[in-house]
Amino acid sequence: MVCCIAGAFAQDILVRSTEAPDTDFSEFKTFNFADQVDNELNAGIFFLNDLVFKGQVREAIRNEMLGVGYEFSDNDADLVVNFRVFDKPTTLKSAEDYGPGYWGSVSYTTVGEITNYDVDAGTLMISLVDRESGKIVWHGFASGLIEDDKFIKEEGTVIQAVNMIFDDYSENVNE
Repeated sequence: MVCCIAGAFAQDILVRSTEAPDTDFSEFKTFNFADQVDNELNAGIFFLNDLVFKGQVREAIRNEMLGVGYEFSDNDADLVVNFRVFDKPTTLKSAEDYGPGYWGSVSYTTVGEITNYDVDAGTLMISLVDRESGKIVWHGFASGLIEDDKFIKEEGTVIQAVNMIFDDYSENVNE
């Protein structure tokens, strides 16, 4: 996978992303969210559990996906979108480390070699899956979203972080 690091914003937000090699992102036209995005808190010791905040992140991602040209679809979308907010540091070694129920009732796998992701407290991770193949094709991370040991939940900061992740997405998948 390719890793790219973008610069920081006023909040010192650092953005990076990885994509599966040989993925033709122009083939994807539609998206939908994983089941867990809508209906529950995240089980786990290092995930932020706040349904209002989760809704803000979901709406920001939805707007960015629409903005880069995807259409929202309730049925059999090309891409399945999910996200996780980490309020404690961790290392992600495989898709199972994203937490129980991350993808809802479906299980997806990574593509290629397993890559460890060291995730700081105050990180937002967005994942995109090719629904047809069942493989994770892209991850975007925004770190630096913590201040005084608390996740920054201001809507403007959330929108900016998601926007920065998708700026990185647009730069790297449209090369």
